[in-house]
Amino acid sequence: MPWQLPEGWSYFVDWRDLLLALGGILSVTLLIIWWRQQTRHWHRVAIATFLIAFAMSFASIYLFWVPPYYAGCVDGCPGWRGYPLPAAQITLAGQTQIGLIDLLLNTLMIWLLVMLASLAGRIAAVAIDWEHRSWRGRLLTLLLLFLLPWAFLPRYLPPPQPLTTGEELRLVTNARRAAESTYGITGLWVQRLALEDLRQLNPNPLGEQTPDLNAVRSQVCLRGYTYFYVPWRRYRVSLEPTGVTALSITEMPLNGSCWGEG
Repeated sequence: MPWQLPEGWSYFVDWRDLLLALGGILSVTLLIIWWRQQTRHWHRVAIATFLIAFAMSFASIYLFWVPPYYAGCVDGCPGWRGYPLPAAQITLAGQTQIGLIDLLLNTLMIWLLVMLASLAGRIAAVAIDWEHRSWRGRLLTLLLLFLLPWAFLPRYLPPPQPLTTGEELRLVTNARRAAESTYGITGLWVQRLALEDLRQLNPNPLGEQTPDLNAVRSQVCLRGYTYFYVPWRRYRVSLEPTGVTALSITEMPLNGSCWGEG
């Protein structure tokens, strides 16, 4: 970064995020002005949505995390916690370090999303004449407009995961497809699979004169998310030497190493 922040204040924010922050502040301000024109209780809406956003940002530190990884990072890279933006760093030693500015920027982004949701809710309430609806009608409206879209959001927005390219991206893609299609992991309960880490084993059987095509050459660790982005299980997919076909899949707990016995 072009400037020095006090130690522990930020692990991810750089100068480009200033534009994101300014855009978020401007958007939230415009939404608050809109609410001020709708009701004299606009300040309650602003405070309530901010508190909801802060709670969601803090909760995301526990729901969304990428442990230290080696996928696309030979020497190992620190992981992170938080969503949609990183709010805390996970060191290679496994320690979680929350950056104050990172947490505030993540809160700002969530606040903007909550404010947009409140705007959509207000428009929908006027459109369906909410005040004259029965309690069953109101419950059905809440279910269709808010609960279900949030529940199935993992199908449309990917959770945090390491970035891979080239050969590693090919291995991850094949492993994910095998988990989804061959082994049927995703469906009614598991809504999305996200990469957690990747390892390639040595020696490479393809370099031998008589390679064993049933040998495990690489393994991909995937984290499964259910409704509302709640993490459910991890899945270790073992691929044969060409990296095309999955040999096996092992369900792993959320805690501990994905490469352990299981």
